[in-house]
Amino acid sequence: MEFKVFGYLRQQWKDERLAGKLDKAITIKGANINRLWLPDPFCYNARDTNLMLPDSAVHSKVSIDVQGNVLYTKGVSFLASCEMDLRHFPFDSQECFLKIGSYAYSTEDIIYKWKYKDVNVEAKQMAQFDYCRASLSTSVDIFKIGNFSTITVSYYFKRRMGYYLIQVYFPDVCVVALSWIVFWMDKTDMGNRMALGITTILTIMFLLGSLNGTMPRVSYPKALDWYLLVSFSFAFLALVECMVVFVVWLSANKRKAKKEKDTTSAKSPSTVMALLHVGQNGGPSIGYDDDKHQSDDDVNRGCLSNIESVTREDTSFLSHKKPCKVIDTADLIDKMSRALFPLIFLIFNIVYWCYYSLAN
Repeated sequence: MEFKVFGYLRQQWKDERLAGKLDKAITIKGANINRLWLPDPFCYNARDTNLMLPDSAVHSKVSIDVQGNVLYTKGVSFLASCEMDLRHFPFDSQECFLKIGSYAYSTEDIIYKWKYKDVNVEAKQMAQFDYCRASLSTSVDIFKIGNFSTITVSYYFKRRMGYYLIQVYFPDVCVVALSWIVFWMDKTDMGNRMALGITTILTIMFLLGSLNGTMPRVSYPKALDWYLLVSFSFAFLALVECMVVFVVWLSANKRKAKKEKDTTSAKSPSTVMALLHVGQNGGPSIGYDDDKHQSDDDVNRGCLSNIESVTREDTSFLSHKKPCKVIDTADLIDKMSRALFPLIFLIFNIVYWCYYSLAN
């Protein structure tokens, strides 16, 4: 990534050639500065800077005292590259630096050193970061053409979480909770359940895409990516649960319809006709003796009365039998999902926030 720095670079050295040549300290500005010998610093990691522009094009001045001490001040701006590790984004802390050294003069001519041990930073308030501190260091870069002295200032930042809590985390939690409404909807209303599940999935995908569209395209998942991907998994599993519930309910209905059909075919009128036929041919079974002859009407009437009594007894027996309790598997899956999904998501949030908060 890139960061921009505005500031003042002050360089101080002693030129023996100027010692004793002046009666009092003087200040030189603009194009007259070029009459003096000046160092030629440049920023190693700057992509755009005015550090090497002529003094007439930027704010600069040179102060010289009678001992030959020279103070060269220049208003500078840097647009520098910063290699960031975004694995813990947005819980991350970043270090960005500016490395300055001479372009033409080796250590035989110039050795850069920090005069003070700290850097004065005026504007510490930033939109996305909190400024923590700065550190100074010096080193020597070794090349084939010579050794060059360099100085480095490193800035340390801590990313602010407020924006991402408001714009990403809180909406994402609401969307995931919205996907759980399907567990309370009628299992036969498959269209609306599927529509709600697909809407929540698309919303999480939109959050993930809009966020990564403004971030560097890194090859590893960030902390926020993990959160959104897990949220996507919860919404997707809620959609899968809708499909499972509907398939289970449909299968149970098919089995129930087939069982009712088999029961209806078993209770056919041929059974009653068979009982009637037995009653007509088996005289003793319907209660008349051989000595007293009855007419065919009496025989039929007695036979029908016996059939009715048998039917009443059978019906009375069935009415007192307790029906078996049938467990609806589809409703059981919905009831379990109402408890398991929020519980697992809560455990994931506790582990997630504890891990990344302690890691930083």
